[in-house]
Amino acid sequence: MSGKTSGHDHRAAPGALAVVHAFLNTWHADGPRERFDSPARLQDWLAKRGLIAPATPVSATDFDAVCRLRAGLRVLLGSAGRRAADPMELNRLIRKARLTVQFDAAGQPHLAPDGVGVQAALARILAAIAVGQTEGTWSRLKLCRNGECQRIFYDASKNRSAVWCSSQLCGNRMNARAYRARKERRPVAS
Repeated sequence: MSGKTSGHDHRAAPGALAVVHAFLNTWHADGPRERFDSPARLQDWLAKRGLIAPATPVSATDFDAVCRLRAGLRVLLGSAGRRAADPMELNRLIRKARLTVQFDAAGQPHLAPDGVGVQAALARILAAIAVGQTEGTWSRLKLCRNGECQRIFYDASKNRSAVWCSSQLCGNRMNARAYRARKERRPVAS
């Protein structure tokens, strides 16, 4: 899936990690935009992606846990190797989202949710993260370094060195700001 939004060209993460990518971008600073502004909107988003049945209720507690997990994962991705996210808080939030190993008809093992409702939806998201970690794609999800954007993007560069969701937009903006800042610091020749 590649679409244009606000001039940003986005490449979706591959496979099951695509739902994680979409989940993490339900909030971003470019706006700011919050897709989960109520339990009903969260329920609709999860149901449209097949993560819960359409009639599954979303409690205020579920809503709070999902929003805090999303925020914690975004901080984790934005830390880029620095210790910024609290793993204990993330682990506490996902404790109820249980996963088991199940075999499909072809005898292949897969991580599957062990539960129902919102906790099962979170388990599916966590399973996709675990698979992405194994496949080497999880580390390619990054937080755009443009503080006015903060989209999560999939770094498809060969050397995994991208730092902006779009080099044409955010990259150019940030480079222009850095240039202007350097120019302002230079003494004026008389």
